[in-house]
Amino acid sequence: MESQRNMAAVGQLAAVRAVFLDMDGTIYHGGTLYPTTMPFLKFLADKDIPYAFCSNNSSYSKEQYVARLAKYGIPTDRRNFYTSTDFLIDTLKAEHPQWKRLFLLGVPAMAAELAAADFQVVDDEPDAVVVSFDKTLTYERLCRAAWFVHIGVPGFSTHPDVFCPTDEPTRLVDCGAISRCVELAAGKSLCQLGKPHAGFLTRAAERFGVKPGQTLMVGDRLATDIAAGVNAGTLTCHIVGPGADLSSVADVTPTFVCNDLGELQQLWTSNY
Repeated sequence: MESQRNMAAVGQLAAVRAVFLDMDGTIYHGGTLYPTTMPFLKFLADKDIPYAFCSNNSSYSKEQYVARLAKYGIPTDRRNFYTSTDFLIDTLKAEHPQWKRLFLLGVPAMAAELAAADFQVVDDEPDAVVVSFDKTLTYERLCRAAWFVHIGVPGFSTHPDVFCPTDEPTRLVDCGAISRCVELAAGKSLCQLGKPHAGFLTRAAERFGVKPGQTLMVGDRLATDIAAGVNAGTLTCHIVGPGADLSSVADVTPTFVCNDLGELQQLWTSNY
């Protein structure tokens, strides 16, 4: 069934002008780079197709992501990344340009990226509350965030993931779980950003000067990666091989289903 679906849609790859890639579960898993990653990136480079790593993970700055991928031997720069922090910044600047003061539940690297984008991270009188992945989280700040949202300060959740993927024997509590805690305590909902929000990939496509329909989103999580692509109108490829997070489910149908990037590359090549 999946093979038939892939072959039926393979002709659509000719229209792709940019590729968006999830990271963990797609190009690597934990500390291990998949052997199909580098050949696929070279394939894109040879075809002069730009790519960006599109991640909900807000715990790294662009510079940290560049350094992280360099350890795998992948050369990148800031232009190769679009994260939930970028989408938050783009959303606030486009829809609420007057809001500059943010109360943040997030890591220092995210605070630095917000400051670089001309926002102030404050403890009092915020224009908005931002809830994200936060290894520095304290009970007092969690309560403070809930209080601000409770009294009517607009609140944003950078992404819905309730845990971070890892190959270690632990459960990394992520933004979605922290956000639910704030919402329950505040008695109000946060505005949910990040994948699967359609705007995530729409904004990412704008940065490449292409339309969403000219892009391909590749990832292992149906509820975020693939749903984001479906919502934005991109082509999608669901990665289902070892290390992929197949616990993520959603009522969406990907354009392609492949075990890894190598299988996607072979499929793409067959169209030429």
